[in-house]
Amino acid sequence: MFLEIVFKELNTSVVVNLEKSVEEVRRVLPFTSTIDVWKQEIYFPTPINISYANKDLAYKARIGSVHWWPPQKALCIFYGFSHQYTPTVELGDLVDPVNVLFDIENGVAVDVMEHKRESSPAKFGEVLERRGFTWSTPLRNGKRVLVAYKIVKGRRISVEVSVEPYGIYIESEGIAEFSTDLASIRELSILREVSSRHHYARIDLSENGLIVVSACSRHDEEELEKAVEDIEELLKNLR
Repeated sequence: MFLEIVFKELNTSVVVNLEKSVEEVRRVLPFTSTIDVWKQEIYFPTPINISYANKDLAYKARIGSVHWWPPQKALCIFYGFSHQYTPTVELGDLVDPVNVLFDIENGVAVDVMEHKRESSPAKFGEVLERRGFTWSTPLRNGKRVLVAYKIVKGRRISVEVSVEPYGIYIESEGIAEFSTDLASIRELSILREVSSRHHYARIDLSENGLIVVSACSRHDEEELEKAVEDIEELLKNLR
């Protein structure tokens, strides 16, 4: 089941791929709540009740993982290097690149509902599915976009795909914040040298100042698949 969390003031949403406790969550949808931010985690109280045993508890969190925190019956999304305050129950993963959460602040109101994927980018979503990704269509400033993620050997890969009338732009989750100090510029030059061996994938900057891997393609499913594959290969080479 896909769960959509809409940040009402921002007209933006994220989607969770819910893999556990699906019926417990579905029976209370839709509902509203308010965001709290703690370290590199957003969380919000919910009406969700989950029965769990000690063996179900998680003591660490992965980047992009989504958990239920018993004391407040809260959903928690971990978008950085912090971990849970006390044990949680892991439910699934964020489909979006985690950097969409970087600017979310305390007090933002959310609507939580079941997500239905928009059909218009389905043929491109199916390209991502062939490469093992799970995809969805959240909101960005009122416009539906295509996002996808997969876990490979414990490592998360997530992309956002913008389908425009004139072509397709693909951008990875942020790698690091861009800085103009000399040491950072040198490191960026090394990364760009590594990317020069790739046909589609390149080291790039996101609109909010993050170093990312990006690519572009025509409205051609075969070329899109090659571009996504190239992004995966470059990300693997950077780790």
